[in-house]
Parts: sequence; C-alpha cells; structure tokens
Amino acid sequence: MMASLLEAGLNVTAVGMGVVFVLLTLLVFIIDGMSALCRLIEGEPPAAGEPPRAPAAANAPSDGELVGVVTAAIAAHRGHRPDRKP
Repeated sequence: MMASLLEAGLNVTAVGMGVVFVLLTLLVFIIDGMSALCRLIEGEPPAAGEPPRAPAAANAPSDGELVGVVTAAIAAHRGHRPDRKP
C-alpha cells in the first residue's frame, strides 16, 4: 500500500515537472519569435557597442554649475539635520 502511494506521488511529480519544463521551453521560443518579429517590423536597433545619442539641450548646465548645485544641496541637507555633524 505504501509503495504504491509513493510510486503515485513520484509519478505525479515527474509528470508535473515535465509539463512545466515543456511549457516554459515553449514560452521561451514564443518570446524569441515575437522579438524577431518586432525587430523585423521596426528595423534593427543600433549596434550594442554604440551608445544611444541623447539630444543636446540648449540650456544644459556646465560641469562647474553642476558641482556647485550638488555642493549647495549637500550643505543645505546637512544644515537641516541637527543630528549630523557638518
């Protein structure tokens, strides 16, 4: 009695794991096919070694301005936290 119950449990486990494996493999192929279809419709993206170019902003701050803004923000933050030593 106990051996047949153990065999049935192992059988259900094996079938369940097999079904999950097959469905996940099928899902991988479906996603890969949809990705290929999207690349075909939209065209190829830029090469992996070539970073995407961001549009240049007309009023972008310089590095010196950014350093000043960040320094001022840190000083303001530390000034509002009495538990921190400056």
